[in-house]
Amino acid sequence: MAVLPLGLSLLPESMLTISYGLDNPPTCPGSDFQTELYLSSVWTSLLEWNFVVVPLVFALWLITRGRRPSRVVARVVAAYVLLPALLEPALIAYDLSTVGARCWEVWEPTAGWNLGMNTYQMTYAVLILLAVRPAGPASPFRIRLRRTGWAAVLCCLLFGLIRVDQGPDERFTGADVVMRPIVYSGNHDLGALAPDTELPWGTGDGDEAAREPECDQWTVIHRSYGDTAPADRERAFFCQAREAGGYAPRLVRLPDRELLAYSRALCGVVGRPSTEPRVRKLLDQAGAYDWSYDLMSALVFLCPDAVAHERPELVLSEAEVQRRGEQYQAKMTSRCADPARRLRAVRQGTTALFVGEGGGYVIEDGDLEGDEEASRALGKAYDGILWELTAHRVAVATAVENDHVCLTVKVLRHAPRVRLKGWETAVETGVGSPSGKLSLTSWEEGEALPDLAVSGQGHYRVRVYARNQQEAVMNPSDVPVEEHLVVVYPGRSKRTFFLPR
Repeated sequence: MAVLPLGLSLLPESMLTISYGLDNPPTCPGSDFQTELYLSSVWTSLLEWNFVVVPLVFALWLITRGRRPSRVVARVVAAYVLLPALLEPALIAYDLSTVGARCWEVWEPTAGWNLGMNTYQMTYAVLILLAVRPAGPASPFRIRLRRTGWAAVLCCLLFGLIRVDQGPDERFTGADVVMRPIVYSGNHDLGALAPDTELPWGTGDGDEAAREPECDQWTVIHRSYGDTAPADRERAFFCQAREAGGYAPRLVRLPDRELLAYSRALCGVVGRPSTEPRVRKLLDQAGAYDWSYDLMSALVFLCPDAVAHERPELVLSEAEVQRRGEQYQAKMTSRCADPARRLRAVRQGTTALFVGEGGGYVIEDGDLEGDEEASRALGKAYDGILWELTAHRVAVATAVENDHVCLTVKVLRHAPRVRLKGWETAVETGVGSPSGKLSLTSWEEGEALPDLAVSGQGHYRVRVYARNQQEAVMNPSDVPVEEHLVVVYPGRSKRTFFLPR
């Protein structure tokens, strides 16, 4: 029996593999553990050699005529076979008893084959134990031990059947819920809600509720929790929760009473790890993978104190968010100094400029901002500092992204003397400004920077200095490290070149 499974290797691989996909599967620790175990080299090298180990022990048993050493080795081999054979049933039982019956969706596609093979292995392991048991009547201790073992196995099987028989937990999934209007009496006690009256701001139909004009201030304008009056916060929650695709897909069409009840249950576990069985179960039933921003921005109107521990910015008013942003920007800018103090300019500004995903900033004509233009030829040598050139736009690359760089802008009327001391890279190019407005922009502008078109409409030269780029990438810091100096002055040339050293 141990050798016969070798015949499976002669079958085509397509007969031994199965492909399947699951929509939003739950997190099942037992299944995850099994996957990691099967992918490990330890499992393959130690526990998948039944077809070799069992025949060798059988040969030893024949040679020694069933003496004590061969019986001991045979029992060890039987345990060797039983260990992997019992592992999968044990993991299935664990997932069903801790996470719930939804984990059966994860196990079901391969359970028939795997449990069949496990039973097959357990059969010849038991036959090995029967073959090497000593002759003669068993001692009273062994009889008691055997009876205790069978009783324990029977209890485990009964417990597993009870857990499976409970079926999937379909509460609050919205799959078969009839949309019934209910009332809200002003009391948070759900027992006080009459099932035959209606909430003043929702009918239970997610699509209609999300389109109500009175919801626009939270779903369109995105009014914050801090700017919402206490009397309107529960209404704001319903508006946020009913918005399509935002809150939790399986809850948006629930009747108001059940939506409120389920959301308060989520409030009770806000911020706890999503791997905890209870938390995982609630999130799975809601159709939410994790504590997403959309989920938290709706729950904040129900349980602000709980949400504030995880996302404190969600409880602030817009004015407070702006004030804190300005304070943070001022703190970052205070770390930046003018690197060319002796160079007198008509206009100038120094700021900690935030560069977003991909990094970089743009110098372009204000009225042509974002317009599509043909790019000018740009050699590979310029890729480290310039990444795009058009007739009215210069795009400058930064080494960092989603971070601040120190940036100083100097606007002059005449070409300045070249100063390269202390700078690692310096490049100069030309740009046109038909409107007479030339601006430097990024994802966030930080402090206001001056208009760069000092002479109005016309052509300008842009000189960019950069340093500390490699240091900023290799040694991330809470303060700006990379520095840029941008010098702009009138000039008709469109030539692009590195400044000579």
